[in-house]
Amino acid sequence: MWEFSKVLAQGLEKGDVLLVIAATLVLVVMNVHKLSSFLLERKRHRLKSVEAALQSEHVQGLERECLKERAATEHFYAATGIMMETAPRQRLLRIYERSGGRVQFVHFKRAASYFHYEDGSFEVRLGRFERWLMQLGLSVGIPLFAFSLALLFMTLFWVFLLGSEPWVPWSTWLLFSVVGWAMVISSRSAYSARCILKEMKRQSEMGKPDEGV
Repeated sequence: MWEFSKVLAQGLEKGDVLLVIAATLVLVVMNVHKLSSFLLERKRHRLKSVEAALQSEHVQGLERECLKERAATEHFYAATGIMMETAPRQRLLRIYERSGGRVQFVHFKRAASYFHYEDGSFEVRLGRFERWLMQLGLSVGIPLFAFSLALLFMTLFWVFLLGSEPWVPWSTWLLFSVVGWAMVISSRSAYSARCILKEMKRQSEMGKPDEGV
């Protein structure tokens, strides 16, 4: 953390915009767990509010049924990170159960933005352009990130073991690392959606399609 803060300070001092951006992104990634803790606390607070409303004697009839549905949705969201009502949630869980472990549940969480449910039909909508961006991100991002790691080890060896100046500027490593990492991360959701689509197709071909899928 201190090393990246030092690099950031040097970039600001020298007016190196590229270095400042790269170092800032790395610092954000390293502290993302703090943001996750904040979001988790917000989920718990929202769930407690719904459960408190259910305990009120003034909430009856359709209001109580609606809040029960909301509580179930919030519980599922707190446990999985997927905000989804009962009907599409049941479709999703059936697909996951029938996959027999071929598709890990983390893929459903990542691909949630591609889910579409309407008139009893559950779909995973992944367009051609999104598929192309995914292929580009994985085919370029993974080698670039791997190269950045190799470059980092070479630079550390050059500095600490040989006592020489870095083989390449730190800004070069930061640039390759951040760009490669960003391309891979941005492709994960589409990749997960493709995995789910393949499993849905397999289940359909096996003669066991989910109702409404």
